[in-house]
Amino acid sequence: MKVKQLCINSYKPPVQSQNWAQSLFLNLYRCNSQQISRHLHRLKVNNVVKGGQSFIFGEEKVGLAVGVKGSCYNAGGEVVRKARQYGFGTVVLTQNELNIKETSQVISGLIQANYKYKLLGDVAQEKQQSDENNDQYTYISDLHVQENIFEDPYFQQLVQLAQIKLYARDLANTRQEGTPQFFVNEVKTLFKDNPNVEIKILEGQQLQESQLNLFYAVGQGSIHPPTLINLTYRGNKDSQHLHALVGKGITFDTGGLHLKSYGNMETMHLDKSGACNVLAAFKGAVDLKLKVNVTVTLGMAENAISNTAYKPSNIFRSHKGLTVEINNTDAEGRLVLADCLSWTQATHNPTSILEISTLTGACAAALGENTGGLFSNNDELSQELLEIGKELQEPFWRLPVTDEHKDMMKGQFADLCNIGKAKVCGASKAAAFLFNFVDEKTPFAHLDIAGPMDSKADKGIHPPGATGFGTQVLLKYLVNKQE
Repeated sequence: MKVKQLCINSYKPPVQSQNWAQSLFLNLYRCNSQQISRHLHRLKVNNVVKGGQSFIFGEEKVGLAVGVKGSCYNAGGEVVRKARQYGFGTVVLTQNELNIKETSQVISGLIQANYKYKLLGDVAQEKQQSDENNDQYTYISDLHVQENIFEDPYFQQLVQLAQIKLYARDLANTRQEGTPQFFVNEVKTLFKDNPNVEIKILEGQQLQESQLNLFYAVGQGSIHPPTLINLTYRGNKDSQHLHALVGKGITFDTGGLHLKSYGNMETMHLDKSGACNVLAAFKGAVDLKLKVNVTVTLGMAENAISNTAYKPSNIFRSHKGLTVEINNTDAEGRLVLADCLSWTQATHNPTSILEISTLTGACAAALGENTGGLFSNNDELSQELLEIGKELQEPFWRLPVTDEHKDMMKGQFADLCNIGKAKVCGASKAAAFLFNFVDEKTPFAHLDIAGPMDSKADKGIHPPGATGFGTQVLLKYLVNKQE
């Protein structure tokens, strides 16, 4: 799978021989409410288009003046939409009142918003190819910025993080083709010739043979065998530290025999977003040759309905040895993750574990569509992730896991049940369930991205579809762990 990357070039002030006729000139200004009228007067425009937390002042086809107020990332998103509206494929940043950090964030936002996932038929593909050949752009293909920013490490890092996030979106947006086997083929294509990456695959009955019975049960009703994919990268062979990432990869979630209702199933191809983000972050670590050791586990399964699907009231023995009673087949992600977490620890004994998943609608109900939930057994780890998320506009909010939540997940006929009886605190209960499968001495964070996993509108830094939310946080965390 290939992501169409934006070409970012440096430039010197235009000279007479250069042709910028097909370019949109971008001017960035700092502004607040008192400054708006001054900019309007100077630019001689009569209307202001407010987008996100930025203000678009100029709407002439020769240039775009953006007064940045609040989120620099969102300002970059608004630039993309205006360039698309005017039909410009090239943007030249010619005047800039922002510092390098702010400018880097604008460009990161531009990269993230300059994305579209759409499968075209043959006729539409031919038309798009013709439009591109005739400079009839619908998305920005070239961005020219001042030369002095290219050597800045912060700029380089933000661009790299934004680009790997697009890869996560491409993975998550796949529909019926995005089966567990698809991801097996993807990782083999990406890493088969890399001597620093070890690949381990457990598929179908091999999961049962390895005592991953919860994992196997979730996928046993599908024609696509459930598959554990483990990738290990040794970027610092002198270090004893190994950081683990675990991702939920339910390639489609029908709800199982507890079938989801109309309106709740249509976006369930995105229930694999956690695993997609983990794979993208791992690819980023390998591509950047980070001096860090990392192992990632992807739990890929389809929660389907058939005569072999697992049933309510089933009791399974987990990889860790705890028994789990199935009260709801639509609480399947935590079953896959429980075995993945236990297996990862038993196999690799990692220094820390980050797990990311589209786990509960309750978390989306609590925090909305722009913030993820964070649950952790370690205050230092939590604070680090919160700060990274805030910096990269992928914010998380820490939620509790208390003894009350843990008690709710105790089973009547088994050690645990998979949903709990009380119809409250669903996000914390799900996290409490996962905590049973992690060594309490190992720093662990569970990231619930059910709310921000997708965007329903073209706004901010996210076009419609999968957002890749959390990918940058995972990769930045690994960047910070270099030794």
